Amino acid sequence: MNRISTEELYNPIYDSLSISEKQELLNKIAKAYDLEVEGFKEFSAFNKSTYTAEFRSKDGIEFVFVPGESVKLGINFKGRKPSKIFNEENLYDLAYSFIDEYEDDSQDFITEKIKEKLEDDELISTIEDYLDNNFSKEKIILIHPLLVQKDYSETCWKDILDDELKENKEWKAKIEDAEQKGISEITVYKSICLYKENESWHGKVYRETTFKELLQDITDKGYFLPTKREWEYLAGKGCRSIFPWGNNMDFSMKLRHIELPDNDEEYTLEKENFFGLYIADDPYCREIVYDDGIFLYKGGDGGRNICGGLGPVWGYFPVSPYFENNDEKTGEYINGGYDFFRRVIRIVKR
Repeated sequence: MNRISTEELYNPIYDSLSISEKQELLNKIAKAYDLEVEGFKEFSAFNKSTYTAEFRSKDGIEFVFVPGESVKLGINFKGRKPSKIFNEENLYDLAYSFIDEYEDDSQDFITEKIKEKLEDDELISTIEDYLDNNFSKEKIILIHPLLVQKDYSETCWKDILDDELKENKEWKAKIEDAEQKGISEITVYKSICLYKENESWHGKVYRETTFKELLQDITDKGYFLPTKREWEYLAGKGCRSIFPWGNNMDFSMKLRHIELPDNDEEYTLEKENFFGLYIADDPYCREIVYDDGIFLYKGGDGGRNICGGLGPVWGYFPVSPYFENNDEKTGEYINGGYDFFRRVIRIVKR
């Protein structure tokens, strides 16, 4: 008897099960979906945790089980002043991007100009409009149980076979030139990437891919792309704030693109989250989601804010589980290097 109890796949029932009961249930899921259990583990981050299993599929993809839940997603900023949402440090950073250049660049002068800006109704209105227009609205959503790819996958780049790499004279010449210069990677934009790993050279070629082609390839193999709301849950677990840890950027974190030069620690947001998932949490990287025939981005803006010199708070808003840029259209073709995807398996009653 290997019947899976559907009710036990949802919280709060799943959370209430004993460790042995969870392991038994997770083993049943592995058998039902032809997966290998690599281990059981409790993942914790930002005061949230999940006991789950890490699985491997026949085609070598790692998955974790994410229990279903009826949960409120999105965030409501109506009637909330920025001063009630952000602390002083974050407010100063938001205002700093609107300070004009002056000959006097002393800290006291800049601080005074920031204070003046924060008393400017136009700036406050700009912040309020941005928050109201660029984050998904609150709604209670029933998230069904999922098997979710642990890490996100690259798009458009295809591996070159080792024999093919050795036989191509042009690629061999590039590798020899790189060796002489002591370079371990060569990338030609949307063309080829040659890189050295474990003392051996490997390569990838760029293949233009449409969103529809990606989806077809995923579904042909029995997988799906997450929906927008599923992704919000995977990235935030129903957090009631801008980020999973709160409304404010924590400047003690090591963050990609704005880290301190002498900080050699692992990037704070690029560790496994409370589901055991690696969410990009890099403003330049965005994941593709799919809702009712429409492709959308979550988890980044392609670096638009941070590359535009708007500072860490504006720059990192796009990594919020609830951020959405309603003005951005995906077009027909995927932008490899910026666009990534994650496979999910929707668990159905068996």
